[in-house]
Amino acid sequence: MIIIQIYDYLDFLKYYAAYMTHKAKTTRQMIFMLASLSFFGAMFLTNDVAILTLVPLFYQLSKHIKVNPIFPVIVIAMAANLGSIFTPFGNTHNLFLLTHFNLGIKQFFIMSTPITIVTFLAIFLLTRFFPKDKIELTELPAVELNIPSLSLTVVVTVIIFLGIFSVIPMWGSLIAALLLVIFINPRILGSVDYSIVLIFMCFFIAVGNINREPAIVDNLHQFLQTRTSTYLTSIITSQFISNVPTTILVSKFSKYVHAIFLGTNIGGLGSVVASLANLLAFKQYRFFFKKNPGRYLLYFSVINIIMLLIIGTIGFFLIDFGL
Repeated sequence: MIIIQIYDYLDFLKYYAAYMTHKAKTTRQMIFMLASLSFFGAMFLTNDVAILTLVPLFYQLSKHIKVNPIFPVIVIAMAANLGSIFTPFGNTHNLFLLTHFNLGIKQFFIMSTPITIVTFLAIFLLTRFFPKDKIELTELPAVELNIPSLSLTVVVTVIIFLGIFSVIPMWGSLIAALLLVIFINPRILGSVDYSIVLIFMCFFIAVGNINREPAIVDNLHQFLQTRTSTYLTSIITSQFISNVPTTILVSKFSKYVHAIFLGTNIGGLGSVVASLANLLAFKQYRFFFKKNPGRYLLYFSVINIIMLLIIGTIGFFLIDFGL
């Protein structure tokens, strides 16, 4: 969480977003660039940071183009969710699976690479539906990068990455992150979202309470005996209680980590509550655009359900090739 806030403080994603969008000549190109930044940015900065950075940027850009803002915001949110699949720190449930099942680097990326390729192609095809209208963007506020600080942050990111996969002791990664934040700006520690830790604690308590209900435990054991049932249960449950608590819950009763990984990540598509990032994007849309929230939810649901069916079907055939 500390390293993510440092990248945010250094305006890393905002810099490249401003740079790339000014290269766009058409509406379609601009939406694809924003979606690509959301997709790849979420891999390393989390899906939440990608949404919090790019939706406000799109709001500025939307004043100069003729496009219904609902659809670009939906695509940005979807790209953030799907891009975060690739790395363990892209989203919180990936990190949970990594530690809960004690996965190594090779094991994790065997699971994440194929579906990441599939989902990026899906995002690319989705942006093809936007018009090729010519656009002329006015200058956005200039963003400057602090290259020395950014270079140090990249080095520490590698150290943290090695710590997450137990290549080096985790305490070494923590010390490196703390030294970096003290060097750059100690006040960054105050902007870290510690509520994530609290949310995780609440999820663990809720799952613990479920474990005390024999009827529920028996049903879950029955439903999670195979890869297929684990995969489908993960997707369906995510639609109602979100994919993070679903990951924690299903992991208690199933050994099929690849099925859980695919089910909960793909399960972030679909309903607006399937992923906390979906709710964050909706909140951002309402804050900046202040119109048609009901229509946003309608279009969001339709597009996400279609994508869930398509990518979910592909994921169904991938679960037999995993762990």
